[in-house]
Amino acid sequence: MTLITEPNLDPELVRAALPADWPAPEALGFGQHLGPYLITADHDGSGWSAARILRRDDARLAIASGGLQYGLSVFEGMKAYRAPDGGIHLFRPQMHLRRLQASAARLHLPPVDEALFLRSCMLAVRVHEAMLPPAGRGALYLRPTIHADEEALGLKQAARHRYSVTVTPGSDPQLKSLRMWAEDELIRAAPGGLGAAKTGANYAAGLSGLLRARERGYDDVIWLDAATHRWLGEAGTMNLFVQIGGRLLTPPLDGTILAGVTRDSLLQLARKEGLEVAEQGIGLGQLRTAATSGTLGCAFGCGTASRIVRIQGVGSVHGEIAIPDNGLPERLSERLKAVQEGTAKEHADWRVAC
Repeated sequence: MTLITEPNLDPELVRAALPADWPAPEALGFGQHLGPYLITADHDGSGWSAARILRRDDARLAIASGGLQYGLSVFEGMKAYRAPDGGIHLFRPQMHLRRLQASAARLHLPPVDEALFLRSCMLAVRVHEAMLPPAGRGALYLRPTIHADEEALGLKQAARHRYSVTVTPGSDPQLKSLRMWAEDELIRAAPGGLGAAKTGANYAAGLSGLLRARERGYDDVIWLDAATHRWLGEAGTMNLFVQIGGRLLTPPLDGTILAGVTRDSLLQLARKEGLEVAEQGIGLGQLRTAATSGTLGCAFGCGTASRIVRIQGVGSVHGEIAIPDNGLPERLSERLKAVQEGTAKEHADWRVAC
């Protein structure tokens, strides 16, 4: 089952090959073509084992494990890009690692250190290098995961855990426009809960909101605060930005919102562009007033998988709010894409060579 174990890991000995019917980069979509190998390590309470390469079909998940039965699992979503010169790099891996460590701490899972994280992610990329699209035409998405692996029922801090990295190639995300429904009954997260952790429970809880939005003819959901249903939160599984009166606003990291890496990147790029940026609450009523007064410039969601998605309308029980598009989402998307892929010189420290 195990193919190679450190210190003799050599990705030249294990390389994923593409089938003859492999789709063009633009037809890959997202999450449909999983890499055939995992990079894994185990934790027995004394520390992490050496990383190893495992065939994905050989991976075993204990049915009675805390990861499956009680949701004791956290994950990350990160991308590797091929640069114009042929080199390969990870985008902001250290920030992804810090968020993974914070999520793990919230669920009492053992953290992964920087050496294991970088080594495992780089190895996953090298093993699946053939799946990485050409420069400018997509990326390789990495999903590092930590889950409780001890097979015993009963909620507790597990004695065994597994860390794994799986990959999937994806097309370059195109700038789409979506209509969103402001959900005023269900909630994604509440103060003191898991809203700031990247864990499956948040996504499972969000599925009903997505389906309810689609039943109403909308593309996705905008979450409102748990207490008053007045304040905008996340846009589906994305962070939210709204420009009002020339100021680019995004909800603050109050413990109910995920600290998005794309969110942080856009905040820094927008400030460098000279935009006035603020992390503050955005009310649904404030959005409606801005649309009526003509001070609403644009709204968009952002995330690793989608980069930037324009929001063209927000519906609620009070009616529809039409969102204009002043070109800012497209401009920021192109600037971020250039930084991610390495065609821009700025923020070179965000790109870590594999």
